[in-house]
Amino acid sequence: MNKTFTISIVLLGAILVGGVWYVFSGSSTPVDQASELPTTLPSSGSVTPVSSSFATSSQSAQTMALATQSGTLVATNDFIHNGTTIPDTANPSRYLVAGNLGYCLNDPQKCQAGSAKNFNIYYNSAPQSFTIALTDEPIGQARLDMEQYLLTALGITQEQMCDLNYYVGVTVYVNSQFTGKNLGFSSCPGATVLPK
Repeated sequence: MNKTFTISIVLLGAILVGGVWYVFSGSSTPVDQASELPTTLPSSGSVTPVSSSFATSSQSAQTMALATQSGTLVATNDFIHNGTTIPDTANPSRYLVAGNLGYCLNDPQKCQAGSAKNFNIYYNSAPQSFTIALTDEPIGQARLDMEQYLLTALGITQEQMCDLNYYVGVTVYVNSQFTGKNLGFSSCPGATVLPK
């Protein structure tokens, strides 16, 4: 009974995160980092290759361009084809950059991207936006872990990360005090201060 209850809670959480993503993924303006999701995002299409020689550790990797809130482009590592990111087969044009999709009950490994345990990072290629769910307490530490992961995956600076189209949130099942608002990246203007 305990296992069934836990699976039910995980599925409900995944459905809630998916619902939030679905509601806001068709948007097309920049994110208001202080408190709300975007109503619209730039419609510049999907991933655009920028160059073919971006050095990472001992090998070169592809880069891609992402539209930002200010309407410019930022060059990032090609995090879509990095061997860690997985497509969300239930949602075309959406990728799991880190975390767990939550719906692969028969083969959970097929739903895991990276080693993230306390956050999920989704990328929607149509509006070029990120939806991030902090999935465990303390959410302040979860956000710091997520930010470090995303900075490394994208190969950008904190200032560039602040200009991305993104939403950082938490479900009521994780923390009811902070649910329903964009918590922002901790180093960005207007970010919500979270307990660590």
